[in-house]
Amino acid sequence: MNRYATIQDQFCSSYDKRKLCSFDIEFVDRPTKPLLHQTSRFLYFLKGKGTIKIDGISYPVVPDTFIAILPWETTVIDEVKDSMQFMKIVYNSDFITQSMKSSYNTSNELFSVLTPIGNTPVVYCTPDEAKIIKNIMNEIKNETGVESIYDVQEEKELSKVYVTNKLCELLIHFKRFITKKECVQMDGSSIELDQRNAIFKYMYSHLNEKQTLTKISAMFFMSESAISKYIMDVTGLSFTELLNEMRIVKAMDLLTYTDLTLNEIASITGFTDASHISKVFNERVGTTPKTYQNIYRNLHEIFGEKEKSVSYEIITYIYENYMEDLKIQNVADKFHISVIELNRILLFQLEKNFEDLIHFLRINKACEMLLTTDAAITDIGFQVGYNTVKTFNRNFVKLKNMSPGNFRKTILFQKGSETILVENLHQEKE
Repeated sequence: MNRYATIQDQFCSSYDKRKLCSFDIEFVDRPTKPLLHQTSRFLYFLKGKGTIKIDGISYPVVPDTFIAILPWETTVIDEVKDSMQFMKIVYNSDFITQSMKSSYNTSNELFSVLTPIGNTPVVYCTPDEAKIIKNIMNEIKNETGVESIYDVQEEKELSKVYVTNKLCELLIHFKRFITKKECVQMDGSSIELDQRNAIFKYMYSHLNEKQTLTKISAMFFMSESAISKYIMDVTGLSFTELLNEMRIVKAMDLLTYTDLTLNEIASITGFTDASHISKVFNERVGTTPKTYQNIYRNLHEIFGEKEKSVSYEIITYIYENYMEDLKIQNVADKFHISVIELNRILLFQLEKNFEDLIHFLRINKACEMLLTTDAAITDIGFQVGYNTVKTFNRNFVKLKNMSPGNFRKTILFQKGSETILVENLHQEKE
């Protein structure tokens, strides 16, 4: 049975996709499953002991361990000796590093920030270094609020500039720390796995180039079939599907944070032209790039009392219509609120934003149909509201960590007091 690494969401915040970063506190008391990150993050461990693997390389974790994770790196906490508590900042590294190299770099100095961090992602802070990092992280927390408790802060004057400065500080301190410390030694047995994980980062950092399995095969001294299998085993996506996923995620950032034309964005992300990116974007996101940009660049309304009065109506409407072609902007317009307000209502009431809720409802309905009917998987995908098989499969894998086919073959079906192997259920029907 294929199980895949969970691909983390590409946005920094669940309720506002325009946010440059979010702050949260997390607790871990047992090993986690593998996570493949689409967005950069800092982890600062306050308590606990254990081991974390980053791209297959094991690093010990103790209090005052400072970790930088870059896009398309895989992590898993595979050992917990003492319960862990850590601060987490999810941020848009592309925007921040570009700000550092343009707005703040008046002498046009050539420098690299992310490459050395990628080579040495873990730092063990001294007491003085720990004080610096905790102070900066707490300043970001006070500015942005705490994501998991929906402590949404009203945006203050020049808030984006303030947060950008603090994120630049964290990156600069991390780079200085690793410059003066010895690298953590890796276990030689991890090298092969590390090379394979580097495939994701290579693909993401060369999106503007024509990428083929043949080219990547030569770069990593692996056969094309081995690379295809590795990508499928980790992500549940084919090489082409993963490449398009990376390109669309990059395009989303550029649409939200820059004034580049669609042709310019297409060139940067590896699409042929504006027409090509529009076609793929619409298939993947369900809306045109222009509509997406209008939604996520121009909304500034704050959570208000009117949201509370329509919460029940909104949730009821979504539950009754989730198998239809629901669009977040259309639902927000129907109830005369902004997209951000809509997401905050859903997060507060159901702990899911609009997109997560729609996929949750659709995939759960699909699971029920997979186990209780003989309908073809493709038909089930369309019936629960997906426009393409690829979109259905991608979201099924994301939520259930396996393909629909494997789910149907191996998951137990509970019927009253009986537990029936679904495989046998279908055989009986035949």
